[in-house]
Amino acid sequence: MILSLPEGNIPVALIRRARQSIGIRVRGGRVELIAHPAVPMSLLQAVLDKRRDWIRLHWLEQQRRCAELAAQPRQLRLAGEPLDIVHVAGQRPAARIDGRVLQVAGVAAHDRERLDATVAAWLKREAARRFPSRLAEVARYSRRQPASLSLSSARTRWGSCSASGAIRLNWRLVQAPPHILDYVLAHELAHLVHMNHSAAFWSETERLFPHWRTARQWLKQHGDTLFAFG
Repeated sequence: MILSLPEGNIPVALIRRARQSIGIRVRGGRVELIAHPAVPMSLLQAVLDKRRDWIRLHWLEQQRRCAELAAQPRQLRLAGEPLDIVHVAGQRPAARIDGRVLQVAGVAAHDRERLDATVAAWLKREAARRFPSRLAEVARYSRRQPASLSLSSARTRWGSCSASGAIRLNWRLVQAPPHILDYVLAHELAHLVHMNHSAAFWSETERLFPHWRTARQWLKQHGDTLFAFG
């Protein structure tokens, strides 16, 4: 459906739900019309025409906020390096890297919830792509090889290791400097030998990653910044 405004034609997303009334909302840079499946299109168009001024008022306000937020670039980090988030045209939420810029399409600048979800999904894909090679590198010096690697969305742990050798890493670590990821990998690989935090465990961690104390301190001081998305 299309709604004609002085500023141009605005697409309207029709959402069919089992509800008594017809609802209209303007959010995420688009207009949504919610109605029961039995409501005819002629009636829906009449409702749009009747509420045209209200829709235009709210749509213009969202466009204004979008322009203000777009003028204030938001950043994230990938492997410790900053990336500016830039909004580009697109129908579906998607993200791609271009130099030191993360281009986000299909998401209005003021729609922070959808923006966060889109960026988080991209970061997870990057983590899935990058983590295996880092694990293989650090594990070259391990006394025991891991059985598997998977991603975790834990809020309180950076990694975990099971007795069977399954390692899970928090995907948010993809934002941290590479040596921080290597420390967490060494930590979990040390658990393959010592399933505790004994002196022997820390000795094994240090053998795999000598600067573990500095890295652990970094996580204590800056770990919360890795939760900006997702």
